[in-house]
Amino acid sequence: MALQASNFVVWFALVLYVLGNVDEALAAGSSRGSPYRIDLAQYNQALLPRVRTILEAAEVAEDQYVPYFELLPEYRERLSGNFLIDGFARARDAARCLTCMSSSYLFLSFYNETIVSGQGNTERVWTFAKRICRLLGFKQYLCEGIVNLNGEVIEYVLRNRTPFPEPDDICQVFLQEQDCVRDGRSITEAALYRSVDISPRSGIRWELFASYEQSGSCARDDLPPRRASGTPLTIVHLTDIHYDPEYLVGVNADCNAEACCRTLPDLAPATSATAAGYWGDYRDCDTPWHAVVDVLEHIRQQHPKLDAIYFTGDIVHHFTWNTSIATNEVAMRQVFDLMKRTFPGVPLYPVLGNHESHPANLYAPHNVDAAYRTSYLYDFVAEQWADWLPIEDIRPTLAEGGYYTVRTPYGVRIIGLNNNPCFVHNFWLFYSLDYFMPQLQWLHDTLLEAEQADERVHILAHVPSYDDSCFIGWTREYRKIVERFAHIIAGQFNGHSHVDEFNLYYRRDDPSQAVSVAWNGGSTTTYTKLNPNYKVFQFDPVTFETWMYNLTEANLTPDRPPSWYRSYSFRNHYQLQDLSVRSLQRLVQQFAFSEQELRRYWQTKQKYADPLLQEGCTGTCLRNALCAIVRTEHDDERACQLLYDRAANVTATVSG
Repeated sequence: MALQASNFVVWFALVLYVLGNVDEALAAGSSRGSPYRIDLAQYNQALLPRVRTILEAAEVAEDQYVPYFELLPEYRERLSGNFLIDGFARARDAARCLTCMSSSYLFLSFYNETIVSGQGNTERVWTFAKRICRLLGFKQYLCEGIVNLNGEVIEYVLRNRTPFPEPDDICQVFLQEQDCVRDGRSITEAALYRSVDISPRSGIRWELFASYEQSGSCARDDLPPRRASGTPLTIVHLTDIHYDPEYLVGVNADCNAEACCRTLPDLAPATSATAAGYWGDYRDCDTPWHAVVDVLEHIRQQHPKLDAIYFTGDIVHHFTWNTSIATNEVAMRQVFDLMKRTFPGVPLYPVLGNHESHPANLYAPHNVDAAYRTSYLYDFVAEQWADWLPIEDIRPTLAEGGYYTVRTPYGVRIIGLNNNPCFVHNFWLFYSLDYFMPQLQWLHDTLLEAEQADERVHILAHVPSYDDSCFIGWTREYRKIVERFAHIIAGQFNGHSHVDEFNLYYRRDDPSQAVSVAWNGGSTTTYTKLNPNYKVFQFDPVTFETWMYNLTEANLTPDRPPSWYRSYSFRNHYQLQDLSVRSLQRLVQQFAFSEQELRRYWQTKQKYADPLLQEGCTGTCLRNALCAIVRTEHDDERACQLLYDRAANVTATVSG
């Protein structure tokens, strides 16, 4: 059984990995005319013998590794144009959905022939796996790395999961953001998951909450207190460093892989146009060490009186096919040590990013076999974080799932979540769709204790719960918790997306009423097409400012440190009286009225990065930017639609 499972695993891991990164070459091309309709069963039946020819060949020439549709002349025109898949009416990206469903079908066919029947062998199946990876558009070294890194985990998942997954089960989770869901089936059904036990509001607590909702803003005691000096509390939000120890200045940065700017196999020599910049590169590149040092040193000099630093994860690079526990730990230790030297005596509250685990994105349930648990990482960060956190007090939850709660010297309770299990590229979701539920129940219970103690809370997490790549099983329950305890949640701080954004949480039963806000720290990495940044929050009164530098200008003078500057103050930029939920709700309504104002927001969200400003954003792009602010649950567009409906009604009234 173990041998059979391992053969299955190799292919399965590849399909899941590449579908998260499949190239736009597989996407629909021309949109002229009515879309073609593809019958999935007929397409798969036509594809199977063509793929078999390549998989079973003694040798395969490089030019034979082409996208699936190139193997089918009768489908080439349809699949290179605008098409739909029968039975998948909701699919946002028909090409990726088709690739996922067909790849799953192909594997199951070969699995039945070579594994179940006992006719295959390990070497043959590994060859199949690598060749399928190549057909999906990836380089040989990447395919080799993904096979080697992910096989054992997927083997364990499939040996222990009941029932065995169908292609639909795989694709609707891994491609949640693309709504690759067969008609009549949906991962959005609440009955599929356990729920958090939400405590009812009672007595005076409900009265306080009702008062909070009516006022639309935080009362004075809802915020962290001033320091004894009377000056505002100052907190730096730092996130997504993505340090690459092998970053090579001047190497070809157009490597056509998931990540670039280091020496890779078969990499063409650099030209003046393709050479990786000294301070980083707008292309798919992470951060050189001297740029990591520069951002921390700049923060130290520019903000000498910090009360705390919030670090929301992702130290490790994006070369996910080339990691190990040892190299990840070296990079994390190097960055944590730098933080300790640069900010002695400053409290730092860290959480884990999805890239800290090995393999990347994989955070295991705490009750699986010991060899597969993420305990090694939790033990490592317990050692590294001991200078900042009371490790013995938080060890039980840190050891179970990498999360914790502590009370700060400035009177706020920190809740540091590990919500990386919700990331849809986490293969352990195929083992259990709700194994993270104990952490969410703990979050609720911790907030309940904070409410009873009249505490105010800051929640730190890596993956924004409102992000489409956060599995809906987590998002829905987290949203319920936020709504219940919005009156004591003074701030939410996230990373992962690399952009400078915020999000409003609306009541589930009333999409016109916002109750809480979450802020994203952006990133100090330039990956991808972005300027580096960090944020400085001040409380009482609440405001924040974003600091960054322009990468194009910085790389023109590699012999000088980048010219950091304050990009904008949020309150001043949008001329807000305060950062209350009510003020922010009025702001997003203003965005719905004015494309000009919404475009200004989009520009700050993209951190004024030159490549993205050149691309621009209009129409659907701008609407998506607004909807991303007010969507707090996958596929729930009610708040966004209401904003636009109100804007249209007002416009019609004025015109009339």
